[in-house]
Amino acid sequence: MTKQNHLLQIDYVRLVGGGREVNFNPDLSIVQGEIATGKSTLLRLMRGFLGALPKSMPPEVNYVSAITGQVRTGASEWLISRPRVTTPTAKVDIVGANSAYRLPAVKNDGTADKTYSQWLLEQIGLPVVDVPTSRSRPESSEYVPVTINDWLNYSMVPGAEIDNMVFGHRDPFRNIKRRYVFEIAFGLYDTEMARLQAELKDVESRINFLSQQSAAFDRLMRGTMLGDRSELEARLTALREEAAELESEAYDTANGLHTSLGTESLRDTVIRLEDSCGTLTEEKDAVERQLGDLEQLRIQLHSQVVKLSRAIVAEDNLLDFDFIVCPRCGQDLPAAHEQDHDHCRLCTQPLTDQSDRRAALIKEQGRVQAQISEISEVQGFRQAELAAIEQALAQRQAELEAAVAELDFRTRAFVSSRGDELSERSARRARNVEEQARIQEYLEILARRSRIMDDARSLQDLKDSITADLAGRDNSSVAEDNLDALEERFEEYLAQLEPPQIGGAGLGVKIDKRNFLPIVGGRSFDEISSQGMQVLVNIAYSLAVHTVCIDRGLPMAGLLVLDGISSNTGREGWDARREDNAFRLLAETAERYRDKLQIIAIDNDAPKFLEEKVVLRLSADDRLIRIAS
Repeated sequence: MTKQNHLLQIDYVRLVGGGREVNFNPDLSIVQGEIATGKSTLLRLMRGFLGALPKSMPPEVNYVSAITGQVRTGASEWLISRPRVTTPTAKVDIVGANSAYRLPAVKNDGTADKTYSQWLLEQIGLPVVDVPTSRSRPESSEYVPVTINDWLNYSMVPGAEIDNMVFGHRDPFRNIKRRYVFEIAFGLYDTEMARLQAELKDVESRINFLSQQSAAFDRLMRGTMLGDRSELEARLTALREEAAELESEAYDTANGLHTSLGTESLRDTVIRLEDSCGTLTEEKDAVERQLGDLEQLRIQLHSQVVKLSRAIVAEDNLLDFDFIVCPRCGQDLPAAHEQDHDHCRLCTQPLTDQSDRRAALIKEQGRVQAQISEISEVQGFRQAELAAIEQALAQRQAELEAAVAELDFRTRAFVSSRGDELSERSARRARNVEEQARIQEYLEILARRSRIMDDARSLQDLKDSITADLAGRDNSSVAEDNLDALEERFEEYLAQLEPPQIGGAGLGVKIDKRNFLPIVGGRSFDEISSQGMQVLVNIAYSLAVHTVCIDRGLPMAGLLVLDGISSNTGREGWDARREDNAFRLLAETAERYRDKLQIIAIDNDAPKFLEEKVVLRLSADDRLIRIAS
């Protein structure tokens, strides 16, 4: 199986407003500078470029309005522009070879289907996983996503942490996600198992909710007519039959009314006149809309005539205007062409005769005026047509009013003589309709309960299936192999740094299975009293994590930024040798894993044998943020 390339390579970053662009090598890049010149600020801005911006930054960073740059993810290249703001919904612009996106930074505001952080996870090929906030009680814990910021903890090691923390393990909040990222990367936390566990928790919650709903329904409806569905359906059938009889009686009564009174032809006349009035009203509305459109067009054409007149009158003055300064940059134009009246001083092209243009404007003005005349004629036709329709409509409405009055007069006496009978029939029909609606609501309630029970059975089947899948997953042997490989690689790299012996002979390198922190010479990282030794351990351990993940196809962003490599070490004797060993190890590893792992080292000094890898030198006279005086 082909291993996925999880490369996250920064080709360059540009600090917009800060006057700085840094181009990085694909293998090893070194940023060198004195203290307080902006080295650590660069790391924090790079982290904000890829994830969430830190909230506390030096004052000079306020001059930076945005961070732009080019990033490689796998085999794709992207131009990214991220505003330098901590607003979680700030829009990030992304442009690739065949696609472009505008995504909210870290929090979705409904304007896109994903955030920039989620998009970056997908591009690097890192798993999208939700993990419980409580490791001891995952079944009752809230689930939160593992974000790109959590993965970047393994990719960016600040100088303030390299000599006292391992990927931020002393920060309680970051340590939770640090452990989860390690477990996900090395197979200790099966992402598919995590997904199944989260799905199982959701299914169990839904089953409990449906069970509570069903129990509450049973208690509420026990002893009522809702307890017998067949009885409700029989009653609804009887009501519908009764309603059909009432409607038949009403129809017969109505027909008898018109037969006895001789109003059949009068009723037909009323219907015909109502249809005629409706048709005439529609025609009237259509003509009024046409007149409105024509008036708008006439106004627009009149405005065009006015503009053409202004252009014809003002053209001579406008064309005689001569530039003496460049309208683009404000500089004086060369005097060499001042006497050259055959060429334009702005675009240097030969001038053409403008008389044809004026004639064309006059011709266009005449054409538009002719159109206005034609529109006025059409308006006259439409207004005459509207008047005729209004006259016909008024006549039909008068005829309709007369017919309705006559029909009402003829039927009033019949209704008065049989009022009690008609009122009783109407009341019976109203009671029938009301009871039908009530029984239909009862039946809908029973149907919902039936659907709830069906959903509960389906969810129980799904729960059984998920439980069986969880029982069949066991990646413990693969995870153990990954940890063994990490211990071996860690020991190999640490030995190349030639650290001082701790706790007797041999390095005694191990990975603590409880917290996934390195153990050297029988001492945990926190028990190593030498901060210089902690720096060496951090360098070797960081490299080991990344290279083992690459070799074994494990998920881990292929970027490693180390700040403060020479922290707590000197430049004499073994200290200088160990510092050179560290840079040599970084260079060899970066070359070996080129196009899979980009390494950026930030330090006060750089060894002379790696001068060609220095991409930025900062000093008190040339700080990271260049502020114009």
